[in-house]
Amino acid sequence: MPMSAVLASMFLATFFAGSSVAVRPATGFGECPSSLQVESALRQTLGQGEPSAGAWVLSYGPDAAASGTSHGADVLMELVDPAGGRVSARRIPSGDCAAVASAMAAVVERSLRTLGWTKGEPLPETTRRTAATPSSPPPARKRPPRLVLGLGPSLGAAPQTSTNLLLEARAGLAGPFLLSLAGGIFAGSDSESVGAGKASVSSRSFTAAPLLAFAWGPVDLAGGPTLLLSFDHGSSQGIAVTGSGDRQVLAVGAGLSAALRLSARWQISLGLEGFRVAAGGDYFVEIDGKRTVVLKPSPWQGIATAKMEFVIWR
Repeated sequence: MPMSAVLASMFLATFFAGSSVAVRPATGFGECPSSLQVESALRQTLGQGEPSAGAWVLSYGPDAAASGTSHGADVLMELVDPAGGRVSARRIPSGDCAAVASAMAAVVERSLRTLGWTKGEPLPETTRRTAATPSSPPPARKRPPRLVLGLGPSLGAAPQTSTNLLLEARAGLAGPFLLSLAGGIFAGSDSESVGAGKASVSSRSFTAAPLLAFAWGPVDLAGGPTLLLSFDHGSSQGIAVTGSGDRQVLAVGAGLSAALRLSARWQISLGLEGFRVAAGGDYFVEIDGKRTVVLKPSPWQGIATAKMEFVIWR
């Protein structure tokens, strides 16, 4: 090869070194089109964007099986992504070398555009698609957010948990498991007439729940066992012996919630929990020298909630 041709090849190879598509002609393939012609066509078609992190490969060679000889044969080309997956494979009719190179570059451009690529941008590093066709498997479901803070009204079946404003925090533990901690901002209350007097109780309730969560389209579902712990303060007035005291009530149950994603950070959630009282002390008052149980906790309790939630960490 003349020295001038060698220098020209070195110059063109340097000029096209920034291309993100590596051109690999088949061993023994002729010069129509040459690798430099294909690289030039790719540069003109794909633009001057920065190279991508991964290497795309355009390989080509003669379709000897179709024409019987490698001379003047159609060209078989194949585009492979950085992960080794074949993106496209085409047969380009033989003809003018520059025209064949341009046709190959046009096929590469169309293939990249179907992946969401725009001219002048770095080439994509993967060919994974987010939209599934009817014949393709559904995309992998995303896991629920790792840290969420929610606030909204709650309605309880028991007087102590009747109407309140609930504050909840949910944190991811491992995999699909979450931990939910929630509590009413305001204290609940209940009262009971005792002869000519009255017994009353003020209660603050909190829940803790290890949940199993998964995403279903735009909805995050979570469910699991739940613990309800109430801290009560009771007092009596207007009877012969007045007094006050504290107790704790533990209830166990299960809950289910569904959160609809409105945006990347905001979602609205609905929840329902049911409990059975497992342990708790009793309040007594003395009437005519006899101890009488008052304000006994409801054996079955339930809470319905509606919250606006903010995703702190996804």
